[in-house]
Amino acid sequence: MAITESQVARRYVRHVRRMGDAFDAVTAFFGAAVAGVTLFLPVTFSSIRESTPYQITNLWDSVPRGAAIGVIVAVAVAVLVGTAFRPATAWAVALLGIIAQLVNHVAGRHVSSADMLTTQNYVDAACAGILLGGLGVAALRKPVLAGGYALGCAGFFVFSDLADFLDIEDDPFDVLETPPSWLIGLAMVLLVISTLRNRTKAGEPEPARSSIELPVAPILAAMVLALVILAVTEWLQRQYTNAPAINHAVDIGLTAAATVFAATAAAMLLPGRDGYGVYLAVSLTAAADAFGYAARPGWSVWVLLALTAVGLFAGTRRPSVPLAVALLAGIAAFAIITPPEANWVLFSAGSAVLAVTAGYCCATARPQFAPSGVLALAALYLPTVISVLPDDTKSWHVPDGAAHDTTPGRAALAIVLGSAVGLAVLHHFRPRGRPQSTDPTSDEALADI
Repeated sequence: MAITESQVARRYVRHVRRMGDAFDAVTAFFGAAVAGVTLFLPVTFSSIRESTPYQITNLWDSVPRGAAIGVIVAVAVAVLVGTAFRPATAWAVALLGIIAQLVNHVAGRHVSSADMLTTQNYVDAACAGILLGGLGVAALRKPVLAGGYALGCAGFFVFSDLADFLDIEDDPFDVLETPPSWLIGLAMVLLVISTLRNRTKAGEPEPARSSIELPVAPILAAMVLALVILAVTEWLQRQYTNAPAINHAVDIGLTAAATVFAATAAAMLLPGRDGYGVYLAVSLTAAADAFGYAARPGWSVWVLLALTAVGLFAGTRRPSVPLAVALLAGIAAFAIITPPEANWVLFSAGSAVLAVTAGYCCATARPQFAPSGVLALAALYLPTVISVLPDDTKSWHVPDGAAHDTTPGRAALAIVLGSAVGLAVLHHFRPRGRPQSTDPTSDEALADI
């Protein structure tokens, strides 16, 4: 059967479109990676060497607060851009965010003083939120783009220890800034190309909109989740500061319960079963923090990213919320039973399971509303009850000869089990359905991420 010229032309168009989507997926990956590193680590400039201990403490304390700001800004941007959605608008907003971040870093290199470090960190977090929200709306409508976006968010969250990758080495003052300028610059160049590639064609009519309703529920969900978790973790940190020698089991239990409560409130504010992502996010962060961190060689980031991608693929093919919860509970249990003298083989195996689990949870959440996906992925960078515990109570950080403290693992397991109950209730009372929208483009299905 002969192939007509029109068929050849259609195949060529499809091929070009697939190549363009692949490029946009790479852009979404690097953009999300920049935002993730921004929310995970404080911005630092050369002036930190002249900082007082009080100023450095304030800078580190601003990291969880900056993450909370970034989460709220990201969801607000996703709601605003998604309400009047045009592909060019979403890409342009993300580009605006990363340009502002680059300006903040350039200014920090030349005019930074020790007194400005905390302010610059908050500005950096807000820019990361703009970047994350704009990219979320642009990426979460196509599976390939959504995969790159989720991999950028979850992959660098899994890697966690960025010392070797960012050349921090033994002295944290050796690193001039995080994220490094080369990573911001690379993501900005990619965003420029993707924005131009996705710009609205000249003469293309705009979809008619008789009215625009701003859905505020996702913004409220982000505020509840971020602010409650921030408040209770800072409260727990103060309890340890004021009374470091006593047992804080009750305080830890209250903080874990408040975390599950905040996730429940946020999940109920989101439409349909979009709250799955919130529950899985808070459980994943708790389990990862309980597993603990140790220095990894820089090359291992690519192995963990590949394993996270495997988890994403598996979750896309065979999504199962009960399986995701079981994997998270297994990681928490592993943190409970792992002895302090555990070797690197166990740590490597646990890291691999954590990477696959992170990808699987991202793909299993399957939100129907873009801001819900943005909230779930951004929530990976919020503090947890485990992250504020003293460093010597966490796995892989236990001094030689010290007894293994099971507190982090038990706290994580409590959050996972509480989230499992919330997931069961949400599944029972909320049918899976598409949220109501006044946007005529809402017929286009969101990616299952």
